[in-house]
Amino acid sequence: MRRIAVLAVVFGAMLYGVHRLAMVAVARLIGNESMIVGLDCCLDYHRNTPDPWGNVLVAVSGVLATQMVAWVAIGLLGARRGSARVLATLAGTAFAVSPLLQLIVYAVWHWAERDYVAVIDYLMDATGLPEMALMAAMLGLFAGYALIFWLALRGAWDRAAITPVPAPGRGSSGVEEVA
Repeated sequence: MRRIAVLAVVFGAMLYGVHRLAMVAVARLIGNESMIVGLDCCLDYHRNTPDPWGNVLVAVSGVLATQMVAWVAIGLLGARRGSARVLATLAGTAFAVSPLLQLIVYAVWHWAERDYVAVIDYLMDATGLPEMALMAAMLGLFAGYALIFWLALRGAWDRAAITPVPAPGRGSSGVEEVA
């Protein structure tokens, strides 16, 4: 259990870096330099930038990047490529560090300048939809994603736990046995 906790802390730090680097990379790729503050991104969301959809893209890119890491870990887990506990810890940490933590920050400190708050603010600018409708959509999207994510992780974990049955006529080593 201690090893999993240590891995979760290490993965959390790594995923925070992936999250931030993805935001900076997307901001640079779309030419939204005003969102980059030093080597970090989006600590100071600039509400006056002319491209609200670009702002939405930059704001969600960090979460999308960490979730790509999580889905690769789930795929490797399901394919039995690596340690099941390490891959499940990586996937679970990626989910907890990015979309879940962002949602908690959003729900507890709505005024905090973090990704979900910025996404909703930028979507309000881009679409003209009311804040409450966007908040309900964000919570619904999160709930649906959480369900799909945990079902996929559970399925991959179950698949990784199944011991393959040797082919008929072969021993446990995979070498054909002679009678």
